[in-house]
Amino acid sequence: MSAQSRRIRIVSCNFELNGNGDYQKWLTVHQRLAALRPTILCRQETFGYAPTGRGSVLFSESQRILKLVGELGPKKHATALYYDPEVFEQITVWDTEWPGWLLHPTAMTLRVRGTQDIDVVAGCAHLSYNSPTKRKGEAEDVTRFADRVETYETEHGPVKRKLPVLAIGMDCNSYVDPDRLVPDEHPIPTLDEIKDPQHRAHRSYEIAHGQRVMDSEPDRILLTAHLEDVARHAALVPGGPGLSAVAPTVDACDTHGPAHRVDRVYTTDWLLPAVVDVEVVDMTGFSDHHTLGVTYDLDTLIALSRSRFGPAA
Repeated sequence: MSAQSRRIRIVSCNFELNGNGDYQKWLTVHQRLAALRPTILCRQETFGYAPTGRGSVLFSESQRILKLVGELGPKKHATALYYDPEVFEQITVWDTEWPGWLLHPTAMTLRVRGTQDIDVVAGCAHLSYNSPTKRKGEAEDVTRFADRVETYETEHGPVKRKLPVLAIGMDCNSYVDPDRLVPDEHPIPTLDEIKDPQHRAHRSYEIAHGQRVMDSEPDRILLTAHLEDVARHAALVPGGPGLSAVAPTVDACDTHGPAHRVDRVYTTDWLLPAVVDVEVVDMTGFSDHHTLGVTYDLDTLIALSRSRFGPAA
């Protein structure tokens, strides 16, 4: 691996309805994604893809354009996860056919090439659009990505390690915890700012009769599991990208209210020192979500893992 490739980029992209049958739009978006040179790509709304049959043709073409290897989530195949096989080797694809999900996540365990034991978890998720109750349960399921334990041989015998989550790229369909907003970050919408009555129901929940609060439970659940919002971290690092890291990923509109940051990438908190940069890539004209790019320093990631676990035998 060259010195230049010691920086890796995780990209999370919700491309609206996967282009909804517009091949030229689909092709342009994938060419734009390829130009970002992702090492791992988390894709939501991959409708039309399938592991076999007609849907496999377009999915295979996406892998050729991106120069990545991809896997699809189960059932509706509405999420996909891609990785660069020159940087990572796949150890396993997770079984994520979990009850209660309409749009199942995709996840895998990856090993940094050239190492024997630098293993990380990567995932892609799309939480429920309409149900705060389901989103809470789905977020609790996502914490399973941070709960994988594997056994490694060391000079002192076999040891168990809880694998770190490198990245989970998510359309959270909910808000960040308002108590943890970066100073001067766009505030989360208030209920009065959402004019569409159905969307009010989708994005809030009742805490007492007639009293509703905006839904940030998934963010708080992931934080409890020591999964951190990388954009928030990057925005607060001196000399970092600042507020551009926490720019809205969904623009203001009549139904959803003010612009807000619904797309996020989460990582195990002790890997945060490896985060170098976060950017929001404008997708105006192509999707109703902007794309999130997160750059990590691979050498720092390896050093953090070695410091925490030591080497394998």
